[in-house]
Amino acid sequence: MSRTLSQIYSEALLTRNNHLQITELDNGLTRSKLSLMNLLTYVISALIYTYETVLDVFEYNIAQLILNRINGSAAWYALMATKFQYDTVTGQADPFGFNDETMALEYDTIDESHRIIAKAAYRTNDVDNTLTLMVCKNNTNEEEGGGAVLYVPLNDDELTSFRKYIDAIKFVGSSIICKSLPGDTIIVRATERAAIYYDSTYITKEQAMTNIKNALNEYAKNFAFNGYIYYQSIIDTILGAEYITDVDSNVTVEILRYGESEPVMLTNKMQAASGYIKFVDDEGNATVNSENIYLSDK
Repeated sequence: MSRTLSQIYSEALLTRNNHLQITELDNGLTRSKLSLMNLLTYVISALIYTYETVLDVFEYNIAQLILNRINGSAAWYALMATKFQYDTVTGQADPFGFNDETMALEYDTIDESHRIIAKAAYRTNDVDNTLTLMVCKNNTNEEEGGGAVLYVPLNDDELTSFRKYIDAIKFVGSSIICKSLPGDTIIVRATERAAIYYDSTYITKEQAMTNIKNALNEYAKNFAFNGYIYYQSIIDTILGAEYITDVDSNVTVEILRYGESEPVMLTNKMQAASGYIKFVDDEGNATVNSENIYLSDK
């Protein structure tokens, strides 16, 4: 930490007076605060103070750079995953390798339009120190999921190329698993005894169902990748749909994860296995429908 200007000036005066050997200058004029010698000493002290302050700022910036250096960390791998480049026209990954001039692994040409990873997240296993990277891409086919699915998994070729890319940049000894799965399917169930209520003065039962679907699809689109699914958040989303007046406390929410045959009941919160969610099944059928949900206007 730099000294104050007063401290530097006081030390400079003391040092100067101890070494002042020229009697012509030490004639009493140095005792005046406005003497030429004191003014020169003050100016030099101010320059020293400025220099020490600049060093403090430099030291702070270096410390921040070191603190923010994440190379090889889980967050770094998630960041690097989003920089993966794949040419969807040719069906091949962009040329990637070691640059002798920059001494770094990089693409021959940086093309952001070839970056297909929309979201990337990580999970760590403290038992075997394995890092799991989960990625997905934007759904460019509106017909897939009726436009209600924002993200979709990478296809086999894309995932294989992505794994080769991670293998190339990973640090020696690192154990990394790359996954790209279909979103976790959310199923809302309401019965006659545990119904969702709407105001029939303004909308019909069909319009009420549409409002609920739109609200839940919007919730899925805004869902934080790799976040937690909260039961109450889904109920609140339904309540927030236009002209929906009440949701029975016994309305259930289930989660069907990819590869599992039976859904799991959501009671409090659960992390999405794939990192993201959807309200349509693998065939594109909405899980929010009259078969699962009983609507009442009473």
